[in-house]
Amino acid sequence: DTWVSMGDKQVANRHNVLAEPYLFDAATALLGDDPDEFLSAYKFHVAPATDDRPYFFHFMKWRVLPELLRMRSGGGVPLIEWGTIILAATLVQAALVSLVLVLAPLGVLKRSGRGPSFARIAVYFLALGLAFLFVEIAFMQRFALFLSHPLYAIAVVLSAFLVFAGLGSGAAKRFGERWRAPPIALAVGCIVAIAAVYLALLPTLFDWLRPLPEAARIAVSIGLIAPLAFFMGMPFPLGLARVAQAAPALVPWAWAINGCASVIAAVLATLLAVHWGFTVVVALALAFYVVAAAFVPRSGS
Repeated sequence: DTWVSMGDKQVANRHNVLAEPYLFDAATALLGDDPDEFLSAYKFHVAPATDDRPYFFHFMKWRVLPELLRMRSGGGVPLIEWGTIILAATLVQAALVSLVLVLAPLGVLKRSGRGPSFARIAVYFLALGLAFLFVEIAFMQRFALFLSHPLYAIAVVLSAFLVFAGLGSGAAKRFGERWRAPPIALAVGCIVAIAAVYLALLPTLFDWLRPLPEAARIAVSIGLIAPLAFFMGMPFPLGLARVAQAAPALVPWAWAINGCASVIAAVLATLLAVHWGFTVVVALALAFYVVAAAFVPRSGS
């Protein structure tokens, strides 16, 4: 407050001479009563990075891109974050290729009368592919701080998800036979419940457990991931079994749609995390799981 009261536009703009005292105005706004309004109106993203959005060098806002392109002859091109543009272009390319190579032949198969449930199959396996990768990518970032190194997080989280999701896939049939509730809905309910608890409690839990030795933190990470990954491994084989019963000709397309969704998810999750954070990525993943549970493949749909 003392600095702001002492500084006025008569003594500002002395060392970094600009047409207007932009630096002084920005500092005054950030130290004022409503810094969020300034950050929202500013043409670049200058809010501090957080653990949820750990992108220190992300500044571009999409709404400013047309203006920067119009200024390309006057120095606007260096201000464009081409990495973000390339990510978006990759997402569009992957989506278009998936549409042409997967959904278009699937539509032809539907018109031939051999695929009665192709719409539900497309939504179900697309949602599963997006959801699984979203959770996996978000948890790599979540555990990076706890494990003290991104390389450890990738190795531990990826391995734990693959191993325990595989175990869940193997147990999916027995799981479905044991419970009276629909197995896919039950598995999705467990996924949503566990992930929601983790979103709320993991930061506090990590603060408590961070003093543990490295080997203990790795063991804790695997133990935390195991139940979630176990249930995440169930919806795919359970849905695939339903497809095999209702429309065997569509089984290869179910695999293909899920695979394309996994490719799209890797790029889409990154873009979402850059702009809105990993919490949003996990929340969207849970929404995709709910969508999948609502579009379980069945005969005659």
